[in-house]
Amino acid sequence: MTHRTALFGRRILLAAGGAALAAPALAQTWPSRDLRMIVPFPPGGTTDVVARLVAMAMRDKLGRAVVVENQPGAGSTTSAGRFAREGDDHAMFVSQIASHGIAPALYRNLTYNPEDDFKALTLMVTVPNVWVANPRNVPGGDVRALLRDAKARQGIRTFASAGNGTSTHLTGELINQQTGARFQHVPYRGAGPGMVAVMGGEVDTFIDNLPTALPQIRAGTVIPLAVTSATRLAVLPDVPALAELGAEFNLEGFAAEAWFGLHTHRSASDEVVQRMGDAIRAALSEPAMQAQLAERGTQPRPVPAAEYAALVTAELARWREVVRQGNILVQ
Repeated sequence: MTHRTALFGRRILLAAGGAALAAPALAQTWPSRDLRMIVPFPPGGTTDVVARLVAMAMRDKLGRAVVVENQPGAGSTTSAGRFAREGDDHAMFVSQIASHGIAPALYRNLTYNPEDDFKALTLMVTVPNVWVANPRNVPGGDVRALLRDAKARQGIRTFASAGNGTSTHLTGELINQQTGARFQHVPYRGAGPGMVAVMGGEVDTFIDNLPTALPQIRAGTVIPLAVTSATRLAVLPDVPALAELGAEFNLEGFAAEAWFGLHTHRSASDEVVQRMGDAIRAALSEPAMQAQLAERGTQPRPVPAAEYAALVTAELARWREVVRQGNILVQ
């Protein structure tokens, strides 16, 4: 071996040793300041409440405050686009079915790519939907009889949603497509007006997120027909999951839930992604945290970053197909 070759080999070994030391060094220096958690909705909603609970718990895991910033607008797409243009590895974005599942299926000119511009950290929670009805319009709350009627009388029965292009709208469209029924969609400006409409009998049924529907179900002003989770829920043990309706309605394995997770910017290193994800999953795994989330009608679902990224990919494909088949347009 020549002197030059030996020297070259030594340099390679030194370089490799330096790279191996880089990760521990980063682990000791990051985070170097407080973190930000961007919530793309106004304060007070389910997404905001979940984010604040997790942010508070993360402080103990990382030794830094996690400051929640509410940036509402355009169904979460405005703040998602802004986040994609940033390069902050001390920031997290509360990604959800709207920004990272449905919006790319509906809008051609988004200012972000939900996969290329972000790095997945973890799923936080899933939120089942519940299909409720006006007791006078759906006597006895018989979901099977309702579906048979909607198949026989196409376009006569109605379902309300929180608005065009929302997850509750597309869930109703998915039910239409799989069952062959044809419920007429009636969009409202938010869950509140939709619930008022079904209570007043303006529409037959309404698809809503479980946390906001539960108070009216418990008050008896609406009756639950079915939940959209894969199985029944402990909070509504007598209400069937749509998947139980089986072959007659082509609903075997049906599941459609809202979900909230966390992404960071694409510029974050793998080591930062790991530390962020570990802190979030540790916070979500605490029994006290899980109890608080369950009380709000959400189901904790901490998973590895790769699993959350795969969920986003699958949801993007799923809702693109629902939008295509339904020829769904939004203004």
